[in-house]
Amino acid sequence: MNYKVNYKVQNVMETAPLGNCFLEGEIGARFDRFILERVSGKFALEEILREAEDFFATQYDDIYTFGYWRSEFWGKLMLSAVRCSQYKNDDVLKEELRKSCYTMLSYQREDGYLSTYRNSDNIYPVDVVKSALYSGWEANYCWNVWGMKYTLWALIEAAMYMDDEKILTGAVKLADWIVGKFKSDGTRVKDSGVMDGMPSSSILKPMLVLYRITGDEKYLTFGKDIVKEWSREDNERPNLITNALSGEAVAEWYGISSKKLSEGHDLGADWVPKAYEMTSCFDGIIELYRITGEEVLLEASKAFYEILLKHESNILGSVGYCERYQNAAHYADSATEICDVLHWMRLCYELFRITGDVKYMHSFEKAFVNAYIAGVYADGTNGAFFVRSAGRHYTALPQCETKYQHCCLNNVGRGFTNAAETQVTKSEKGYFVNMFTQSYVRFGNTEIRVGANYFDSGWVGISVRNPEKDKKLYIRVPEWSKNTKIRVGLGDEVSIPCGEYYEIDLEPDTTIMKIRFDMTVEVINCEWQELPDNDYHSFRWRDGMYGLCNKDCMLPCSKIVLRRGPVILARSKKFGAKEENMFSCDTLYGKKIESIVAPHIPNNTGVLVSTRVMITADGEKHEYIMCDFASAGNIDSSDPKLFSIYL
Repeated sequence: MNYKVNYKVQNVMETAPLGNCFLEGEIGARFDRFILERVSGKFALEEILREAEDFFATQYDDIYTFGYWRSEFWGKLMLSAVRCSQYKNDDVLKEELRKSCYTMLSYQREDGYLSTYRNSDNIYPVDVVKSALYSGWEANYCWNVWGMKYTLWALIEAAMYMDDEKILTGAVKLADWIVGKFKSDGTRVKDSGVMDGMPSSSILKPMLVLYRITGDEKYLTFGKDIVKEWSREDNERPNLITNALSGEAVAEWYGISSKKLSEGHDLGADWVPKAYEMTSCFDGIIELYRITGEEVLLEASKAFYEILLKHESNILGSVGYCERYQNAAHYADSATEICDVLHWMRLCYELFRITGDVKYMHSFEKAFVNAYIAGVYADGTNGAFFVRSAGRHYTALPQCETKYQHCCLNNVGRGFTNAAETQVTKSEKGYFVNMFTQSYVRFGNTEIRVGANYFDSGWVGISVRNPEKDKKLYIRVPEWSKNTKIRVGLGDEVSIPCGEYYEIDLEPDTTIMKIRFDMTVEVINCEWQELPDNDYHSFRWRDGMYGLCNKDCMLPCSKIVLRRGPVILARSKKFGAKEENMFSCDTLYGKKIESIVAPHIPNNTGVLVSTRVMITADGEKHEYIMCDFASAGNIDSSDPKLFSIYL
């Protein structure tokens, strides 16, 4: 199944097809366990996937005053499963997924409507007063179009993967119903759903993909109509393109204070700067740029990245704080939703593909090896809703009265496959090694392997076999490695500059090189500030219906955090740390640190790195056993004080 419409602007970077790029080592093993437990195994197919299908048969999402979001679960599962099946070259799973798509199509109405909402007119915000009478808080929840976005996208990706016209026809019928519904109602997409239509408007991406497959102009027109509403002179929310180009922090776009947000989980019609849904809209904006070549779309996307990097970067390598863009970079504590990490990674991934700018890979690496991997539990059966900088992670419990479904868990597979695709990319000039997790990538007859665990030893070996004629190799030298050494073949070891790509000539048959990264430990100062109980950051941290952990797990004073290479280090009870040491007011903050030595502890399985950190500060010696943050708390724990990144 081929595209009928080509891009006007081609990607600078080409990724290897899934099935030709593989994650290996500890991270690869974690992905394999997740695929087995949540995607391809007997329980995953017969229980998790079947349950998600059943929501379309029962259509219970709108039986209450406000609507649930069970409509998203099948689509997210299928999107992840299709990509995992491609990654594993799993023909058995492929046929199971085809059956699941056919089951879904059996629930599609004659007019094309396919949803977990019984009432097809129920696509607009609900009455918050009536909702409050039922739920106890003002929720204008209606997630119908948001859910149809994921169903549509999943059907499209499945149809492309399986070359299945029946599935594509179902996707076309659903898309036609959506386009026709807004036309007949005389409404805008932004008038539907919640949060000023931002979740609904993220349907932009699958609509544009369908346009490229079918060539039907109505899908492109529909997408352009969505984007037109994001460049308004009156700043009617969300106005994403105009506000992104302003350069202002997202938290300042609409004058909504942190205090106001803390007064309830969702204030109905009031604007909430929801990170996941907002960032997912830029997935579609970048796709529209590829199709139309309108530079303002790319400039807005790049400006949005810079805003998030400056104002929303948290200590865990992600962006935002507990689902919101609320100036996360200004806070010492950090808690970040896995969906937010994933879509920050996707923003970096898509901007890198279209521009080739190395800075997007710098950000991708920090997000992937810290916040993202931390959110996938060690046994592969579960993961986190939020990952936190201390205490315990907030496990992804089933949502919306389901047994097995959660928005973040159902999304996880896509993050791993994006990571596999970014390991090595290709351009007209040659091959670009962007990530250094153990991996194997193949472009045609060209094979590239990245070996060794650079998280602990600090070195990697790279081999390139059978390169295309006149192609060169480009190695991303991370910003954090200030003193990087490389030896190519039997040549001398030389120093190479950090923060950019280093060019290497390739032999016609095989080129082997060894890189030694500078694993000098970076000290990050985290300045404590007292937060009132009604502050959003404090409100979302605590235990309770929407809290994350005990308040006394928040920082009691200013502390420091250590980063070794790209990895944030942490102490954990899993590796012998004591609670009274991790959560006391003892701190190295403000002390003069004369030396830090952090040699890795070899042969420690189940972690990316474990290290014995020896610090001399103000003449006193301190010693800690630490591991990578991603391994410190990656279990479903009831212990509120399991780990901490702070010293």
